[in-house]
Amino acid sequence: MKETAITPARLLWPRPKWALRLRIVATGLATALILAACSEPTRVHKDVFAGDTPVLGAFVPSGVWNDLRPLKALETRVGGSFALAHWYTSWDLPYDPVPVNNLLAHGRIPFVTWQAHRQSLPDIISGRYDSYIKTWAHGVRDAAGVVYVRIFPEMNGDWAPWNGDPEAMKAAWKHVVDLFRAEGVRNVKWVFTPNVTDEPRVPENAMELYYPGADYVDVIGLDGYNWGTTRPNIGWRTYEEVFEAGYDRITSLGDQPVWLAEVASAELGGDKGGWVDDMLTSTAFPRIKAIVWFNEDKETDWRMESSAGSLDAFRKHFEVLAEAEQALEEAGLKAAQVGGTLATSSVRAGAGGTGRYIERK
Repeated sequence: MKETAITPARLLWPRPKWALRLRIVATGLATALILAACSEPTRVHKDVFAGDTPVLGAFVPSGVWNDLRPLKALETRVGGSFALAHWYTSWDLPYDPVPVNNLLAHGRIPFVTWQAHRQSLPDIISGRYDSYIKTWAHGVRDAAGVVYVRIFPEMNGDWAPWNGDPEAMKAAWKHVVDLFRAEGVRNVKWVFTPNVTDEPRVPENAMELYYPGADYVDVIGLDGYNWGTTRPNIGWRTYEEVFEAGYDRITSLGDQPVWLAEVASAELGGDKGGWVDDMLTSTAFPRIKAIVWFNEDKETDWRMESSAGSLDAFRKHFEVLAEAEQALEEAGLKAAQVGGTLATSSVRAGAGGTGRYIERK
């Protein structure tokens, strides 16, 4: 696809909120490093989900199956690396270690949606597919890192085969998780993400009814899209309008991390670049730890690169991250200097020197 040149209007990017976000991120990282240098242990452990701003992931069609070239091609276009890579598979296919191993080897978090399209809930509960489920458990168990697995997604949507019977879905969910546990799998995280609205919107189909409980769910979240005028009955909605009501509901279920497992915006009906900008700078949903973009031209062109404005918004996001990373590196050097000074002072004081003793707790 030929890349469209960025328009002058997008070049004149309104930077204030991006600049504020950079200052917040960089200041927080620098403070953490300096404090770490003055405490034991001195090694700083990097947790991709530890920050106040969500990490960004993506689903790219055919992005991870044989190699990571489609995923990395998109990363090149946006000018940064995604923390998570998402893909879909079905219960008709065996466990494939290639995507998981490749992603872990390249420092990405593997996130797979594993869908039982043709396997009924009663059959899953009865144990008909236990042997198959165990092969998946063994595959995940052998992976060199944590694998995030989503089963029965958008269960409150009437397009899903597992919709309509919350009790059966919960029983099937628990059955799968229990089998993984029985096989000794300790490196799997289970992701529960209903659609942002119940379809149909009736009490007996409420997302809350499908929740299998905190003992069986590691991540809670939502799938939601801005359909714009591609669906006139819905219309253009801002990022916060799409997720506000659903966020309040899903966060009431538990205190687990929150992900947006599928999110995207149409072009028609508004400014997609502005929509993306709002998404990446919003502070309305403080518990969201990851945003996973659905990068496919499907019902409409959801892709990051669907327009110059959209692509530029993602580029600006990664520019800010790069600037924050640079600030982190500079802060790390200063923290190392501070830590070295404190350590030297402590040693000298302990040996009867004149330096002031500073206890490192």
